[in-house]
Amino acid sequence: MTSGAWRIDDGAAVTFRDAAVAWAMAAHEVLAETATGYGYFVTVQELAEKVQEMSGVRTDAPTRTWMDAILRKVARRCHNAGEPPLTSLCVKRNLKVSDSYKYVLELAALPVPADIETHAAYARWACYAAHGADVPVDGGTPPLISRGGSARRSSGSVATRPAPAKADTGSRTVVCSSCFIQLPATGICEHC
Repeated sequence: MTSGAWRIDDGAAVTFRDAAVAWAMAAHEVLAETATGYGYFVTVQELAEKVQEMSGVRTDAPTRTWMDAILRKVARRCHNAGEPPLTSLCVKRNLKVSDSYKYVLELAALPVPADIETHAAYARWACYAAHGADVPVDGGTPPLISRGGSARRSSGSVATRPAPAKADTGSRTVVCSSCFIQLPATGICEHC
């Protein structure tokens, strides 16, 4: 085994650039799969382990030194494809989004809100809806992750706050495609 990054199957060295590409592709896949379950999320450490396993490329570098770059690549891919930011589904051990989540806002040319966790909750809701999760019939509420939550649990372990008044769209909740905040009845985002 060599220091840095290496292939699991034969131990051959892999450049960090090539490793990052492989890890970002795997991270997108893991996060897209996570989004298929309403209320599901994954911790940074769990995602780091999964992407190394899926890609067949490992590293002995501390997760904190490379994972933000991977999450930024996933955020850029989602933004360029017009998808909700899957990186909102990845949280630190304290169950809050990492500083790399601010990159989602930067890509969308949005200011960092005072409550970034609420923004991330709306983004998670958009991810669940976009990836076919079994969203509650009433549209549910953007899920904030409770302190007692654990990764990849169903909505039963996720704390939620009452949703703001819904836009008059029948039984559907509509969110802004840029900032993922619920739209008022006018259909015009007050944040963008």
